[in-house]
This record gives sequence, C-alpha cells and structure tokens, in this order.
Amino acid sequence: MPTHSGSAPGPLTLYLGAVLALAACSPETPAGTTTGELDLPALQSDRVSVCHAQDARSRILEVGLPALADHLAHGDYVTTLLVSHAGLPANGVNFGRITDALAAARSGRLARGELVTAACRITIVVSAETYQGTAGVASGAVEQFPLVFDVPQITLRGALVMGLDGTGRATGTGTGDEETTLTPVEPLPFVGGLSTPIVVANAHPGGSAGNGLIVTGFVFQSGHNPAVDAGGQGVLSVRTTDLTVKGNRFEGGFTESIDIRSGAVAVVENHLLGGAGTCDICLAGPGSFVATGNRLGTGGIPGIIVAGMVNLPLPAGVEPYDLPATAETWAVVRNNEVHDHLRLPVGSGIRVDGLGIGAPNVHNTVHADIRDNLLVNNRFGMIVHAGFVVANTGRRSDVDVSISGNVFQQSCQANMLVSLARHTTALGISNTLYLLNSTFSLSLNGNLDWNDVWYGHPAGFGNTLIVDGNTIDNGIRQFYDAAGCPNL
Repeated sequence: MPTHSGSAPGPLTLYLGAVLALAACSPETPAGTTTGELDLPALQSDRVSVCHAQDARSRILEVGLPALADHLAHGDYVTTLLVSHAGLPANGVNFGRITDALAAARSGRLARGELVTAACRITIVVSAETYQGTAGVASGAVEQFPLVFDVPQITLRGALVMGLDGTGRATGTGTGDEETTLTPVEPLPFVGGLSTPIVVANAHPGGSAGNGLIVTGFVFQSGHNPAVDAGGQGVLSVRTTDLTVKGNRFEGGFTESIDIRSGAVAVVENHLLGGAGTCDICLAGPGSFVATGNRLGTGGIPGIIVAGMVNLPLPAGVEPYDLPATAETWAVVRNNEVHDHLRLPVGSGIRVDGLGIGAPNVHNTVHADIRDNLLVNNRFGMIVHAGFVVANTGRRSDVDVSISGNVFQQSCQANMLVSLARHTTALGISNTLYLLNSTFSLSLNGNLDWNDVWYGHPAGFGNTLIVDGNTIDNGIRQFYDAAGCPNL
C-alpha cells in the first residue's frame, strides 16, 4: 500500500489480505479456472440446511424436511433458500421470486435481532433462468427492483460460474452453459435524478446493515441500448462492509455498473461491457476497496474510478450522508483489464479523483495502489486529478498514488495525466479551479517515465507535487489533440 500519509489501518490490512486470497488471481492461474464457488444445491431436495445453535455456538446442519418443523420450533432457521420458476411447493425453503426469498430472510434476521452480524450465513440460490423486475409495482412472477439488502450475512448466488483466463481475469463466459439473468421489464428508469439499481446494499446509520453481502453468478441487464442512452445501476452499495461482488457479467447501458459509496468492498472477477454511462466500477470513500481480476470493455468515461467522498441522490429508504469534515479512501486496483475507453475528452482506463462530486467541503485523503493492470486503447491510460472543485469551498484534497507492473498499450493521448485541477483544465479545454494547499504524491516505481507524463501544476495555489520522492517544479505539460484518436 502507499505509505506517504501513513500505513493502512489494521482492519484494512486484514480485509485486503482476505479479499486478495479470495480472488486467487495470480498470473499463474491456469486458463479455464473458475471463481471457486461451491456447486449449487439441487433445487428440489428432501434435505434442508438450518442454522443450529447449541451451547452458545452456531453451526449449519442438513436435516430432512420432515424434521424441519421441530428444528424451527427450537429456534433454528433455514440457511439455504431456493428460488425457481418451476412452481415448487412453498415450504419456507422454495420461492418463486428472489423478492420473496429476500423478504423471508430479512424478516427472520430482524425478528432475531441479527442487525449487523448473524449466527449463520443465509444463501439465496437462484435457478438458471431469466428473472424480470420492475421499479413500478411488481406482481405475479415479476421481481421488485431494487432488491434491497439491509440485513447481514446473505449470499445471493446465481448459476453463472465465471471463467477466468490465464491471467486470472474474467472472460465473460461461464465454465458451463447455465446463467441467471436479472433484467427489467422496462428499461431501468431515472427516478428523482437517480438511476434505478437492480441490487442495493445499504447500512442504515445506527440500524441494520447489509454487511457481508455476496453477489455472485448473475448476468445484469439495464434494458437500455448503449448506442442510444443509458440508465440504471447493477449494484449500488452505501456504507456496507465486507461486501463482495464477484463473478458477474454486466452488459451495456448502465449509467454505473457497480457504484460503491463508502464501506469495505471487494469487486472481483466481473466482466463489464457496453458503452454509455459515467463509470463502470465506481469506488468512492471513505472506506477500503479492492478491484481485482475484472475485465472492462467499452463503457463509461473512466473504467475504474477511485474517489473521495461523493454526495449524490440515493434511492428511497437509503439515508443520505451526514458529511464529515474529513474522509479517507484506500483502494487496491490490481490485475484488471480495461480497454477501449475513448470518450471525449477524457476517457480513461483508471481514474483517481481527489474531491468527489457533491461533497466539495470534505477534505479527502485518497490512497490508491494501482498495479499489474492491462490498459489498452484508452484515450488516457490513467488520470489522477483534483476531481470536482467548487468555488467558495475548502478546495483541499491530498492524493497518494503508487503504480507498478501496469501494461499500457495504445493510449491515444497519454499513458498518464496528473492535474491539480479538473483534468480538462490541465488539457487547456476548460478553466476550472485548482486545489489549494494540497499534496499529490506519486510513486511511479519505474512503471512510467515522469518525462512522458502530462501534468498541470501551476504556481500560486500552495500545492505540492511529489514524484518518486522528488518535488516537481510548477508547470504544465500536455499535448492534447482531440482529433488524435477516435471518439466513442
């Protein structure tokens, strides 16, 4: 991790270690390797898994269906809920909709007082079918979007088992033929200026929290044609910890495929493809984040973004932030492939924003460790910039970025742009404000030559730019040419 502003806190170190072990995405991973999920249980069985408490300890047991009532009477609860359109008998184990299985899991958690932690994980296993949802009033077999997870330790598991290539990155196709698709009846709408998500993970301040949620094995569709418009989000997370989004395929037309706003989250081995939108994987603090093993094709303006705190509209039932004076973001962006992000004027593979949108008075400190990524045919390979600076605010953000082992190919403008104002100001195509009294520290580690990096760092603002331990003189270096590469 970067060390300019101090070492990472203990919980982050432990979390990153656990997630990186989970990802298992070293370059030596053989082709065809899967994400390692367990085989799906049969959708119809005479056995059922329950959480059994004994001597103040809890463990998962498999019991026969005839014995289930007795176990439930003793305080045990079902830990594997099966969802299928096959019309299986409604017995508290089988459900026809994800919406209903989630409601059962949620009501049980609340009744038992399992608000932020739980005795046993509950897994909702969804059959290899297409599940349609609506942001309106759902009826019949139609799901209610968004699916809101605000109680802990739930796994939502579809039938897609993501294949990995020899680098440990998602291929977009499964190791088998089965897939579970989440798709809207109508294109996902904007409501109150907000794209409708399919999945929401929320932690209520002082209340229950969707901590520990795992979302894996799904195909997400927005219902939009990315050549025409965009709308909807695949997964939105607000304040949740230990969230894992793993082994899913996000198709085109989302405004944001994965939108993370604070917490502790791992985005692992997902495949994202399809133009339109703002960012594909959006990681905004405060919090600790990992993005690894993902493959991103043509998509948003940046493919992966690491940002300071943001303050944007939230769905009904998701509480707004009480903005702090300061916030800190830690992120590891490792072993991802991002290609064909060519949007004018600043399409980029990976971007770091000092100030997040909508929260200009929060003094952010952003740490990003960006390594072993493949960045191909992007307008800019990486951008590190001030973000969203607003007049009559503090205009402060400190950014600490370390890069190593990244492969840059066919960056049609530059492999890296660094700007102490918004990126377009450094490029001479806008005139926004610069940060004040802020420090950007970059460790290039031989991955790039500073003489090839474009930057905007004029005098008069009290800012400091440090590269590989050396303080850089004030100046501007860029050779921007909007006609220099194609636009998407």
